[in-house]
Amino acid sequence: MEQSKELIVLVPKNRSLRTYADIALEDFKDKNPEIIEARGEDIPLLVEKLSGSGKEIIGMTGYDLLREYQLKKYKSNIKIIKKIDWKDEKAMFGKPVLCLLGPKDKKFENLPKRIRICVNKKYRDLSKKYLNVLEEKGYSFDRIYVSGSTENVYRGLSDLVVDIVYTGTSMKKANLTVYDKIMESDFVVIGIENDKAKKSSNGNGWV
Repeated sequence: MEQSKELIVLVPKNRSLRTYADIALEDFKDKNPEIIEARGEDIPLLVEKLSGSGKEIIGMTGYDLLREYQLKKYKSNIKIIKKIDWKDEKAMFGKPVLCLLGPKDKKFENLPKRIRICVNKKYRDLSKKYLNVLEEKGYSFDRIYVSGSTENVYRGLSDLVVDIVYTGTSMKKANLTVYDKIMESDFVVIGIENDKAKKSSNGNGWV
């Protein structure tokens, strides 16, 4: 009878994240883990849900997706075990960056105080936190939340876009440019901080 695996590793299905997941998996090969695939945005939730299974749970995802989850769930026990720098020469900024995008032929300061904005709904809470700062400066926003590429929805429906910029190709095709960089992302390996870790002086204990 096959011995029950004591380690579960959740790896992202997302193509952009998969290369880094394969690199990170090398650290766990000797433990013969059970591998479960899931969407990167779901992995933080799954790590927490599976943490009561009695097994060691490790997740791998993008830092941007982790932060979005942590903003949704303020009391999350998820902690970063390891961060891998994202380096890609094909990426506009070398890595994924959540950006505020706008028309190439305009500047943000020339826009009206009431603005229509199209937001990738994967980043609803990150964008809310960012836009709150602009609202304190007198701006107000009519938000449109969409799945997938926001650049295609942008045309005629909104003044601005909040979405991840990678190569920048689709952004340029829509005649958009980066007005502001909201958050850079790297690849993270995550786990749940246990009771011993919370009480320890160095805080480096993990389930």
